[in-house]
Amino acid sequence: MTRAERTRGQMNLPALAVALLVVTSVTVVSLGLADRAYLSADRDADQRRVAVALSERLVAAESPVTTRANVLDDDAIESLNSSRLRTLFPVTDGYDVTVRLGDRTLASAGDPTGGTTIRRIVLVESRTAATLMPDLSANDPAVTIPRRSSRVEIDLSPPTDSKVEVVKANEKVVLRNESGLRGRFEVRLSRFETTTLTFETDGPLPTGSVELTYYPAETSKAVLAVTVDE
Repeated sequence: MTRAERTRGQMNLPALAVALLVVTSVTVVSLGLADRAYLSADRDADQRRVAVALSERLVAAESPVTTRANVLDDDAIESLNSSRLRTLFPVTDGYDVTVRLGDRTLASAGDPTGGTTIRRIVLVESRTAATLMPDLSANDPAVTIPRRSSRVEIDLSPPTDSKVEVVKANEKVVLRNESGLRGRFEVRLSRFETTTLTFETDGPLPTGSVELTYYPAETSKAVLAVTVDE
């Protein structure tokens, strides 16, 4: 090898070193970006898994905040807060979570700033008291509650010459006292059928003898949004 060839070879060494450094740097940066992308995708998948699970459990038939599947109980969701959310739905442990219904926040545990959001269309059921004072002076006193209700409060104040011994709901005995029923009673009813109350009495029950307070349901549509972040 001539002196000129050796000189050219030596001059190319720095260029080769620079080229190797550039290739190594690009490889390291590429691996770092790929690693971050993988971690981000894995984190997003985990957030989505928890968000889907929480949204499903919130609207399940056995959920503590529903009256039946996909129907939220307005009273139950009003009492939902961060501590109850964590207690009732352990799937939220270790995550920042917000549950919203329409434009209002029902509960927020932690401080989610991004994360994954799952939305579901649900019904919200609320109940308002309604009162009925029937005239039960007929021989076979009975009254049908106009709308379905999960419970009824019966206030009995019969005349002194009358005695109510039995109250039936759709032929099922719900109250009984051979000495006579008097005062206020709460009776649980089936929310799936209309209820007829029958009173077994030894005398007339004019208007004012029986006051019924029942709780018919009103439902409205809303969007339930569950956001999960880490």
